[in-house]
Amino acid sequence: MSETPSQPSRELHVLAMNNADELGYLGQQAVAEAVSPGDDYRIVGGHMVRLLLEVYPTPTANPRSTLDADAAVGDVEVIGPLFENLIAQDFVKEGGNVFRKQVGGKKPIEINLLLSRLDHSRGLRQQVVEGVGQVDTLPELSWVMLGEPLVLNVTAVLRDGRSITYRTRIPDIEAAVVLKAHAWKARRMQEDKDLADLSTLFEIRHAYPDLQWRLNEPELRSFRKDSARALHELANTVTRKNVGYKVPAHLDRKHLAALIKRYVALVR
Repeated sequence: MSETPSQPSRELHVLAMNNADELGYLGQQAVAEAVSPGDDYRIVGGHMVRLLLEVYPTPTANPRSTLDADAAVGDVEVIGPLFENLIAQDFVKEGGNVFRKQVGGKKPIEINLLLSRLDHSRGLRQQVVEGVGQVDTLPELSWVMLGEPLVLNVTAVLRDGRSITYRTRIPDIEAAVVLKAHAWKARRMQEDKDLADLSTLFEIRHAYPDLQWRLNEPELRSFRKDSARALHELANTVTRKNVGYKVPAHLDRKHLAALIKRYVALVR
């Protein structure tokens, strides 16, 4: 899907509060400069959530910083040129689909490339792309890439006062919840960042009732249905004393469970 007049852009001014923020914004800029005009992609992962929180400021949400920028594409033909353009920017491919570039200090800019997969099997699977090598794929990205993105014209002020500008694309709030619900279900025994991000996303949903949202509709199907099942499993377990998975210390468990039950339909 190339950008069309029906996808207006938004102006976004952000400030890097720490090194992780700065590296993330530099990574987003690198991806924006590496894609070709008309290429469809999304910034996903933690930076997706952080940018959504910038678009929809919500005082009750706790922002989370993350170093790496995850970029998802829906067409294998986009991966090759994107790979070559990142290499031209002096990024080094390090195992799988991770690209790093040292810019001073101890931490490099890190970009993870992801590709959508046209099946309903769960979790990450690797696909060999000619000229690139192995690329991680996710089936839910195929659904996310069908929706219109939020197109952002970002001006980011770095810690030394310099400003960088770039145009980027992120999923909308519902698609972000679907991605994070699937991520939590797939790796919940290892990570608590997905719970932190889901908490932020549901706080945004609660604060902005007019946002497009269909997860509360009856007869959910496909990835919405799978997400609803995972989210209600989360709501039904997160308030227990011993949950069997990691939970962020700051998380208001009862509040998150209540928001899920309010905004997500119960499916069988």
